[in-house]
Amino acid sequence: MLYWECKRRLRELREFRELIKEFFSNTTFDTRGRRHALIDVSELRERINKALPEAVKSCYRVGQSVSVSYNHPAYGISGNVNVLENLFALDRQQIPVNKAIDYLDRAIGEYERQLPRLRRQSWNPFYWLRLGFLWLIGFPFRILGAAGFDARAVEQSLFGKMLKATVGFLVTFVVFLAALLQALSLLGFPTSWRELLKLIHGS
Repeated sequence: MLYWECKRRLRELREFRELIKEFFSNTTFDTRGRRHALIDVSELRERINKALPEAVKSCYRVGQSVSVSYNHPAYGISGNVNVLENLFALDRQQIPVNKAIDYLDRAIGEYERQLPRLRRQSWNPFYWLRLGFLWLIGFPFRILGAAGFDARAVEQSLFGKMLKATVGFLVTFVVFLAALLQALSLLGFPTSWRELLKLIHGS
């Protein structure tokens, strides 16, 4: 993950958390335990629903689960419940809303921990060289994916691994050759293709 993506996702999660707190702070329970809005919260609910898919994705991006094991108290039905995607149904499932806030806080904390490291990493030229190298190696598989093939399956196959090794070797060789020619040029040796061909034919 790049520094700028981490910063954006952290900001969005914080905003999403505040939306949830604002929404539920403007609701209350009646005598039968049913939640009612104290004011018109339809706009808040709409904003939460629009931000929800990206918030779930941001939690998963740092390995933070947003699901709890659930057993229905009356029917004995068990399973996993995504507390963010089922945010407005948590009362019926007798799951406290604070469970969703807890998971968001954990994800926010993980983004806060990663942000300084990613900021330092963004100034490291070797990091960008590594990213460029990995992008070049994965380029053939992105072409296959765009053509409709299962790029991930091809990449993990024996053929895919051999292709990655071949592309990696070629990229490394080209980078090494470019660095060598640059070093020779700085030392005053001829490095143009025409001069190199003359040396090859002369030898």
